[in-house]
Amino acid sequence: MRSTRIMVTIAFVIAVAALVFIQLGAGDSTASASSVDWKPFDTAVQLARSQGKRILVDVYTDWCTWCKKMEKEVYTDPAVAKAIQSHFIPVKLNAESSSLVTYDGRTLSEAQFARAMGVSGYPTTVFFESGGKPITVVPGFIPAGDFSTVLAFIGEGHYQSKSYDAFRAERQKTK
Repeated sequence: MRSTRIMVTIAFVIAVAALVFIQLGAGDSTASASSVDWKPFDTAVQLARSQGKRILVDVYTDWCTWCKKMEKEVYTDPAVAKAIQSHFIPVKLNAESSSLVTYDGRTLSEAQFARAMGVSGYPTTVFFESGGKPITVVPGFIPAGDFSTVLAFIGEGHYQSKSYDAFRAERQKTK
């Protein structure tokens, strides 16, 4: 009887340990699934200038459900991650943070910077030229396929010569 209890207890401990291990593994895989190498804003500005890449700023808040969905479903998409790494220096910016960034010779909190860029909802993606000039602000959650189109439009410089609608229509014809 005593050995049966010991065996049941050991089996229970092993089962609980396995569940904890699975949960920890699932959390790690979600976090590491994204191959986007996020940079601090000030570092991104320096890298963008030296590499001639544009800057993508993901403006989020910790409580934002759509921000978490964007992180989990969009930024982990292989096509999205590849487009970001090819054309952009990516930044995550917490719209409620008091951490400081330097932009255009001014030091602002991340919250002040987000407001200065016209961000009023989350998530919002802000794009900049390699020299730091704003390109556009794209509010809201965007599914991975549509976001890939936005990334190609801006990352490949098409925004300089045609409208987004014209670019999207051309892109759909070639698919």
